[in-house]
Amino acid sequence: MRKIHILKAIVDFVWIVSIPIIPFAIVAIPLIFFMDDLGDFDIKINGVLLTSNSILSKVLIVVSITAFLLTFYSLYLFRKVLAYFLRLKIFDNTVISSFNKIGNLLVISGILSLAVSFIFTLYFKHKIIFEVGYDSKILIICFGLFFMILSEVFKISKGMKEENDLTI
Repeated sequence: MRKIHILKAIVDFVWIVSIPIIPFAIVAIPLIFFMDDLGDFDIKINGVLLTSNSILSKVLIVVSITAFLLTFYSLYLFRKVLAYFLRLKIFDNTVISSFNKIGNLLVISGILSLAVSFIFTLYFKHKIIFEVGYDSKILIICFGLFFMILSEVFKISKGMKEENDLTI
């Protein structure tokens, strides 16, 4: 049980550190389109440095911020799931639906981040780059799929637990 307390503490720390960024991210979305010139702002989101003032770069920045907000919301749901685990409500419907939501949000966030990175490299650098190694965007998609599978496993386990509880 100590491991779950350590995990909850780490997730809570990341949550608390990320909270101040959220208002700036939400306010930045409309401001980006109203600003004619981004000036000397070098914006790096998910490993992609966006410096151009074109409409495409502004759209890519907004999509990157959206991907960040989706990941942040999935972290909120994960905190909620950990709270249920600490209360030993493992097979609660909220846990199962939260796992599925987390999975969907992470897959969408990963695909958006991957698309931004690909479009940026293709449009601004005029290159198509294939790298061998770990990419955080692919890893986020994998975690999303894992959470969706975990949701299904918990749904099946809950059904089996209910059958077992009825059989005396």
